[in-house]
Amino acid sequence: MQPGITPPRETIIELVKGCLRSHESSWSNGISGAIAEFMYDPGETIRFGETDNSLHAVTDRGAITVRLPEELTCFAYEEISHCTRSWTQTIALALPDANSRISVNQVITALGADREAVRPRDRHKQLFDLGLGSDQARFCVRSGDPGFVKELNSLCGQALADKMHTIAGFLQSASPQRVVVSALGRIEVCTPIPQQGGATEAGPHTHLLPYLLGKNKAVIPPGYSAVMHVYPPHPTHDKYGAEKPFDRARYDAFQDVLEKVGIEDYREAKISAAEMSAADPVNDSLWYDIARRVVDIQSAFLCSRTG
Repeated sequence: MQPGITPPRETIIELVKGCLRSHESSWSNGISGAIAEFMYDPGETIRFGETDNSLHAVTDRGAITVRLPEELTCFAYEEISHCTRSWTQTIALALPDANSRISVNQVITALGADREAVRPRDRHKQLFDLGLGSDQARFCVRSGDPGFVKELNSLCGQALADKMHTIAGFLQSASPQRVVVSALGRIEVCTPIPQQGGATEAGPHTHLLPYLLGKNKAVIPPGYSAVMHVYPPHPTHDKYGAEKPFDRARYDAFQDVLEKVGIEDYREAKISAAEMSAADPVNDSLWYDIARRVVDIQSAFLCSRTG
């Protein structure tokens, strides 16, 4: 897909629906350092819903709403994985820069009852924006506990950075629900916050790491902002990173996604890398270096499968 050329809306919605209904996919919403992830497991009770301009899914552990505005587009790409001995495959759900921004709070702010909560039983609970100051995503906490609400109200108007030590321990102890909101929807997380030194539970979860804020990579074409990300079923590992036997069907499925909505520069670089011989001149573009390494790794899996 060339920059500025939006794939057909039907293609985008088909991709989004397919990933949402796959327990092998996972989703993220937020910015670097403040992110929520949504996924569900086989056999887990999940309810799906849709309107003319949004989709949602809800489990006992969390929920997601994905908005489908007319301006929505998407960009698929692969990168080297730093968590597995493999590669990543990502679909960035994007908006034109001007449409990707939301209102900003620079301090901890009470937002009132969360009337947009996906689960009706959460709509009376009080929502608080932690005030990270980003116009790309809002990291919030939600609770119906009077003591928690009173404590958060007492901190409203103060910057999170000034109260980080105090509020980190408080949030860890109270373990409120977390809600990350962007221009394309929200992810709600109802699993407990891990205690100091504890492991993150499987399923929906959040990461709040202030030292990483504002360090997002700009990999999609200029003029667009990646707002949500979806990670379709991978051929070499599951959504938690556990290795599995190479699945050629999963590999082919994402190559088809690249054909439909792939970043054009990446697609061209991957074709070039696959055709390049050792005697050919080196292409020094960033995408080419990534594509060359991805092609090398994928070739090993493909050769092993066919060999």
